[in-house]
Amino acid sequence: MKDALLLDTHIALWLDSGDSRLRRSTQALIDGCWHGGGTIFLSAVTTWEIALLVDTGRIELDSPVDAWVKRFTDVPGIEAAPLTHTAACRAYQLHHLEHRDPADRLLIATAIELDCPLVTYDERILRFGKKHGRQYRFAIGTG
Repeated sequence: MKDALLLDTHIALWLDSGDSRLRRSTQALIDGCWHGGGTIFLSAVTTWEIALLVDTGRIELDSPVDAWVKRFTDVPGIEAAPLTHTAACRAYQLHHLEHRDPADRLLIATAIELDCPLVTYDERILRFGKKHGRQYRFAIGTG
């Protein structure tokens, strides 16, 4: 999908909270897509990861997870990314990813399916994208 970005979990959380760990260049990338009429996607995988982080006490949100997601995706230009059976099958086939984290695999597979970059600072995903991105038609967006 042209002019679209898929946000990794930490990027979505930092974008929402205005966290200073979100680099200016990444903010500019997201803003450029957003203001240019593109789509910012939030995956159900991210919702699941956020719910786990809240449940284990690793993060606190200003509202329940479902309300947080609704508020986040109610912003014009932000949409929920579908999690398809095709992406689930593709996630299993990402043999070159150095770890077996199902959430990361599903996010990568979703980005491939949507034909848009995954915005992430995750070092393992960044290495995978640099080394194997072309092979898998996978792109990283960091700004």
